[in-house]
Amino acid sequence: MTDNFGPPETQGPYVPPNIIIPEDWNEARLILTDYLIKAAEAINAREIGQYQDASIDAGGENISDTITGQTWFTPGNPNLFRYGSRTVVNIGALQNAGTSQGAHGIPVTSNTVFTYIGGVASIPGTTYLPLPFADVAGSNIEVTVDGTNVNVITGIDYSSYTQCYIVLEWIESV
Repeated sequence: MTDNFGPPETQGPYVPPNIIIPEDWNEARLILTDYLIKAAEAINAREIGQYQDASIDAGGENISDTITGQTWFTPGNPNLFRYGSRTVVNIGALQNAGTSQGAHGIPVTSNTVFTYIGGVASIPGTTYLPLPFADVAGSNIEVTVDGTNVNVITGIDYSSYTQCYIVLEWIESV
């Protein structure tokens, strides 16, 4: 088991909040270079918490996806990383035992790999359901993605859930 109570620099990229710069320029240059390397590593290792609604252009493509800051491995090449992208699809109200859809605008090819599909449906201010939703009574909500849409499929009446947002994250294979 890992101890998560050590100093911050032992838990991942960390930039100390203060720095003492020596008077001697040669020493100062070494310290500043090391500090800038630590800053770049810490900045590059963060995940961007920006969630934009999918804006679809006239050609049907999403023009609002966000690079997440995530880097993904490439099978067979440990030195080649791929960057993840994210968008949010506003589905609106769910159906009475049917399929609610929203266009995602992602140019899906055989190289597209979805790394996360999930969201929340809500009766604003009262009830929130994680999506996909599994209910022991069988009132499940399924979420699928095809080349054009996000599909939220309900087996019973969930039409009182008037807000539904689905987050999609994906990478492109090489």
